[in-house]
Amino acid sequence: MTTKNLSRQLSRKDSNLFVKKPLPEQDDFDSTSASETTSLRSQNPKKGRNSPSSQTYESFDCDISVASSKSLERHMSLTDLVLVGIGSTVGSGLFVLCGLVANQYAGPATILSWGVSGLAALVSGTCYAELSSRIPLSGSAYAYAFVAMGELPAVIAAACLSIEYIAAASAVARSWGDKMGQWLENEVESENVFMKFLEIDNSFSPLAFLVSSISVMLLMNGVEGSKSVTNFFTKLKVCVVIFMIAVGFSLIRPSNFTPFIPEPFGATGVFRGATATFFGFLGYDEIACLGGEAENPKKNLPRAIFLTLGSVTSLYILATIALVGMLPYDEISPVSGFPEAFRSRGSEYAAQIAALGEIVCLPIVVLITIMAQPRLQYALAKDGLLPPIFSEIDEKGNLTKGTLICGIVMVLIATFIPFRHLNDMISCAVLTALSLTDTSLILLWYPSPKDQPGLSETVMSTFHASALLTGIVLSHFAASRAGKTVAAIFFLLMIASMIILVIRCPRVQTFGKRHHPGPAATQSDYFVTPFMPILPCFGIFVNWYLISQLEMAGIMLHLGFLALTVLYYVFYAIEHSVGNNGGWVEQARIESYASFGTLLQDEVEHFQHLQ
Repeated sequence: MTTKNLSRQLSRKDSNLFVKKPLPEQDDFDSTSASETTSLRSQNPKKGRNSPSSQTYESFDCDISVASSKSLERHMSLTDLVLVGIGSTVGSGLFVLCGLVANQYAGPATILSWGVSGLAALVSGTCYAELSSRIPLSGSAYAYAFVAMGELPAVIAAACLSIEYIAAASAVARSWGDKMGQWLENEVESENVFMKFLEIDNSFSPLAFLVSSISVMLLMNGVEGSKSVTNFFTKLKVCVVIFMIAVGFSLIRPSNFTPFIPEPFGATGVFRGATATFFGFLGYDEIACLGGEAENPKKNLPRAIFLTLGSVTSLYILATIALVGMLPYDEISPVSGFPEAFRSRGSEYAAQIAALGEIVCLPIVVLITIMAQPRLQYALAKDGLLPPIFSEIDEKGNLTKGTLICGIVMVLIATFIPFRHLNDMISCAVLTALSLTDTSLILLWYPSPKDQPGLSETVMSTFHASALLTGIVLSHFAASRAGKTVAAIFFLLMIASMIILVIRCPRVQTFGKRHHPGPAATQSDYFVTPFMPILPCFGIFVNWYLISQLEMAGIMLHLGFLALTVLYYVFYAIEHSVGNNGGWVEQARIESYASFGTLLQDEVEHFQHLQ
């Protein structure tokens, strides 16, 4: 798009960077099949407002039922969802980060690092639990942001989720390649050219290429075909982890826990470790991204999220206690913590089982982590924010083309970029997506009053900026008196923003219904987040504080990535988006007519054949 055409596009009366998607009828998701009739409602945006964010939708004046000829089937049970969550979460976070963080960031206090990152995951997970039950669509944070904040924030959320799914799958594949190479070095005593080719320090990893390519080929057969493989390996992986914990506890030396927070690291190291360990919680939000394929999503999605978070947090903390108790923190291997620790304590059989377990179990994490990306692309393409090829479903109901495209990107990253360059970038993207999810829940319960459109969005924008600046000042400039003063000012501004939200933007009676204030009402059929809006606001602050633990160069890199996302939206997505080109009701009519036309053509051909 040229600059002239871009200016024309943005100057259109109906062009809106914050156009919001209709909130789906919640009763539509009570059935077990996503291919059943879906109700779409048209909206009349308020005209004549200066602020784009003020163009909220107030009236729903027509109902259209559209049965799509090809859609994703609801086949994921509660057990399947929990196993997907645990399978995609317990991986490099345990097998790599326990040793890495203990050795380089926090020592025995890595236990606290997991506790802090687990708290952040739990707070945002609570918001995910409510949103996933009320808006069980493919896309996770993208879908929630689209309904609550509009198109541009939704694209930013989607970009962050893409970093999570693609880069995290790549990081795990690369980690597996490094571990496999190290295992072969220990088992195969050879100095031949093949072993030189597999050296860990080599920028090219053929083993990562192998495991990532196999994962993509499996996933191209569809989630249904991958489900049995996923469930088996997830159960196997949990058994291996429990074995490692049990043997590790038998080898603990209490002296290794002293000092608990080593002087070189301090409290800063604990929080820096928490930012790194948050990578270990990637995966529970994939449960929400598979909401379009979940059975009884209203109940199963929240249950799956909480069961996953409770299980993996317990496993991480117990495993870390075992690891830092076996060896002094400065002797723990940052690459292969558990096998080397067992070997150092003379338990060779445990070292072999742990190493083999890592090699066997990590590939399933690659498969499950990349599983959600085609579903996210599908949601974006259906909204016109990605090319239509990403929403094409083959005759078996699989997103084959979209899977292949994101799979190629994942394979390239895994093959050529080492794990250490991906961890912080992934954590930043995920924490940003979680903050957008927390904000979405707040805005759907606390919308702007009718006489002050855009107030809620402005207040929450102020809260976000204050939270990030508070974290940056506390992390990098708190040593000086001026730094403490500035941090206090930003913190008070953050608190004031939350108070203004509660007073000026009263909670509505019905979820997502704008301009109908009243007493806080709950619906027993849905999970309801407690302590609103304090809990999600606390989650936002914790997320930004963890991001602020990075070096300033890393923070600027993350902000630069968000800026590139905005440019993509402005130069491509806004011109093709459904929301800015007729809306979802018009899209529904087109799809309905297309489906009817196809059916009519089939009947004509059948009649001609009979003749």
